[in-house]
Amino acid sequence: MRFRKRKGTSLIEAAVSIALIGITLLWAAKLYSNSLKNTNTTSNIEIAAQLASDKIEYLKKLDKDGIDSISTSSSVTQFPSPYQHFGYKYTVPSTTPDGQQNPTEQNDEYIKYIEVDIYLMSDTSKPIIKMECNFLREDKSNGKNLGL
Repeated sequence: MRFRKRKGTSLIEAAVSIALIGITLLWAAKLYSNSLKNTNTTSNIEIAAQLASDKIEYLKKLDKDGIDSISTSSSVTQFPSPYQHFGYKYTVPSTTPDGQQNPTEQNDEYIKYIEVDIYLMSDTSKPIIKMECNFLREDKSNGKNLGL
């Protein structure tokens, strides 16, 4: 029996090659899509962390009466442009993480625990980031800040 030399590729070989290329392209497209999503999420977390820090800096400048006026927000407040896609909410829990009553007054010091939550305005059900801060004032009357 003699075998003839084949010239070219068969239809089955071509179909298998096209299928393998298609699977590879689908995998690459999914990888690219996930990469873009992760980049966007990371960017949102970085912006949210900076916005939370800015809110804490704002709170640090308040005197005792200003800190006392901060209460748990019932709704999310939108940031001004260019951060209008983000919002914030203050939470003043009744107890601090270590179980102490909030606020407390010890000797001549005044302590208050506040949480700052940053949200995406498209999903206000769960915060992107939550920062906690303790305010310690040296004197209740002058409101001098000892630290956070």
